[in-house]
Amino acid sequence: MPFELGRPFGSPGDPAFQTRVLRAALELLEADAGPIIADFPDDAPVAVTDEELEGWACPVSFGAPADEDDDGLGALLQREIGHLAPWYDLAVERRGRTTVGVSGFEMEEAADYVLSFLDEPPESSPREGLTPGDVLKLACDDLKAFYFEAITAQPGAAGRQELEDWFWNETSLAKVFMELHPICLASDDHSMRGMGLHTLVPRIQTESFVDPDM
Repeated sequence: MPFELGRPFGSPGDPAFQTRVLRAALELLEADAGPIIADFPDDAPVAVTDEELEGWACPVSFGAPADEDDDGLGALLQREIGHLAPWYDLAVERRGRTTVGVSGFEMEEAADYVLSFLDEPPESSPREGLTPGDVLKLACDDLKAFYFEAITAQPGAAGRQELEDWFWNETSLAKVFMELHPICLASDDHSMRGMGLHTLVPRIQTESFVDPDM
């Protein structure tokens, strides 16, 4: 998808761009058949205010990058979750609510479930009535929500673009999502393919990603 999650019309404060998006959406109503899922052809312009650029620094250090860690990507992901857990708890305490929990997993369990798809995707689902791909989507949603709720509890006032840059450039969860992306695109599972096409990784990230092993 070309836009950040939670911003269906692109960058806030840009009425001209948002109008283009809205018009493109309304034009889909003129199609002869449906339903239709279509990507908007342009990425949203990046808008970062001076206030967003001041006063925020992430105090969490995750250690060595995933490809330099002897224990591998899975161990590094579990370590990140452990580092972020106190900040997540603080976020829940302050806000009195959380969006984490739709998968029914603890975060360590959600991580293990997601990682299993990088090797041999499970044939059976841990939740009745849902496919393995359905549960994978819920686990990914929970993990990303956990990361963002935790990081926004830390000192300073980060802008949305800073948070996105932190997540996609500095976390092993983002690396897991990047490795999972082509697997989802090639899957016969409807939920997994839908994730790969629309929700797992923003299009701007897939276009800018450079595999360090290439």
